[in-house]
Amino acid sequence: MNPFDEPGEWVRCALHTHSTESDGTLSPWALAEAYLEAGFDAVAITDHWRLTEVSTDGLITIPSAELCYDLDRPGPIGEFLAFGIDHIPDDPGGDRENWFVNEVERYEQRTFPNLSAGAGWVASRGGVTYAAHPYWSGLPTGVLLEAEGVAGLEVFNGSAEVECGRGDSSPWWDALLQAGRPALAVAVDDQHLPLFELGLAWTMARVRERSTAGVLEALRTGTTYASAGPAIHALGVQDRAIEVACSPVRAVIAVMEQERGVSVVAGDRGRRMGRIVSTNDDGQITGARLEWDWPDVRYRRLVVVDAAGRRAWTNPW
Repeated sequence: MNPFDEPGEWVRCALHTHSTESDGTLSPWALAEAYLEAGFDAVAITDHWRLTEVSTDGLITIPSAELCYDLDRPGPIGEFLAFGIDHIPDDPGGDRENWFVNEVERYEQRTFPNLSAGAGWVASRGGVTYAAHPYWSGLPTGVLLEAEGVAGLEVFNGSAEVECGRGDSSPWWDALLQAGRPALAVAVDDQHLPLFELGLAWTMARVRERSTAGVLEALRTGTTYASAGPAIHALGVQDRAIEVACSPVRAVIAVMEQERGVSVVAGDRGRRMGRIVSTNDDGQITGARLEWDWPDVRYRRLVVVDAAGRRAWTNPW
């Protein structure tokens, strides 16, 4: 599905953020107002094992939480985002050795037995599941390959990037796609400290109606794209070519399986595996066409990279 061909409007979504109900530093209301002032249209407050609901004029709110599951290997548990749920389970059935409550920091952790069990519970509540920060967690790719009912993953987590440089989980995404597993992507800021993390990344959702249900449907079907900076304005998809219009960027890349892929890069020594259609006054790309000859490509996804190195990602097609 090409969201750029779908009817509706784009809404800018913050899909991973924390309030004082868990380990964030702003109250739910202040957090929602901060996102509204920063130009967001929708927010999911994903407190740890807390369903934090808030209402503010002009902002779509999505009842959500960040939940956990057990891993077979020793060490940290895995985490996922549960969008559109109506309550938090008292006993998710996981290993109680991994459960704890920190009353001082208002931080609680319980676990499902595995990611599939967690995603199944979310689906039973009419919600949507995305795996959280695979790179930051050091998550084995096999966990995602074996999981059922997971819509996708965080391709970029802003907090993980500024904290320790482990924000970009593209390799985990490609491992899924190369194995033939459908997987969508979101970009998030994972805000705890708003001064440093709010607005680092976001997900643009193409919605038929400006509502919680509209955003959930976009997350479920992939009428979205993810960004840590650039904007994608249009995408034309053909059998062996794509055309894109975007905010000024230095590179446009079509990522495919294994060693395949094509790109155009701005500048005198930029590669031309396709052609630059338009530029701004600084020579940055605002339109490009990429072409290839391979007839049997398993998947294609587009990445644009701006002059500061910030990226935006389309879902695969």
